Amino acid sequence: MDEADRLLLRRHRRLLVEELRVDQLWDALLSRELFKPHMIEDIQRAGCGSRRDQARQLITDLESRGSQALPLFISCLEETGQCMLASILQTNRQTEKFLIPKTKDLRPETPRPVDPGCRGFGDGEQKDHGFEVASTSPEEESPGSNPESDATPFQEDAWTFDQVDAVSSLPTPSDIFVSYSTFPGFVSWREPKRGSWYVETLDDIFEQWAHSEDLQSLLLRVANAVSGKGIYKQMPGFFNFLRKKLFFKTS
Repeated sequence: MDEADRLLLRRHRRLLVEELRVDQLWDALLSRELFKPHMIEDIQRAGCGSRRDQARQLITDLESRGSQALPLFISCLEETGQCMLASILQTNRQTEKFLIPKTKDLRPETPRPVDPGCRGFGDGEQKDHGFEVASTSPEEESPGSNPESDATPFQEDAWTFDQVDAVSSLPTPSDIFVSYSTFPGFVSWREPKRGSWYVETLDDIFEQWAHSEDLQSLLLRVANAVSGKGIYKQMPGFFNFLRKKLFFKTS
């Protein structure tokens, strides 16, 4: 299991231990060869053999069952009617990976995939991946400074006791705004001659409204305009950890 899937599973460990109906999963787990029969028996004997003990052991053992362990586990949940848990894991898995979208040319008939290259904009060619805005405090950029993190260090053993990854202080990467040309895992589109829908619309909206509206309002306009284009569909989006409205100085 890759690190992103492992961390996702651990973040939802408490929910899974509370809600997982393990007795309905054994056949599905075996049929997908996620576990062998003797492994299932070991899970069933975990702790006192209670449902919660079995759920804890299943989640722990799942981490060592290969790169496809989480998607296969999600399919087992769907097959056994545990759709709420399946939906939570699947939605968060798609969102948290922030996959770089594949860019496609718009042709009159068949769209053709194009290698998008490096992330962001560069070397004069439109790169339809979105952008990132971050603010840095003077303390962070001054020479010789060594600011302390305000986040609680990750503790590996904490997951054994179903503790959640939550602290009461501001996260270190606050004051950041990231925009994507499309939802993670979905394509973005470009016209063969005019270029990227997202970049073209971003440029038009900023030219018209950047003198009077904040960044979030501008990107809502971009999302509305791009989502209404053409036969093929695209939905830009962003996540926002800014604490104030961000305006551009246009004059």
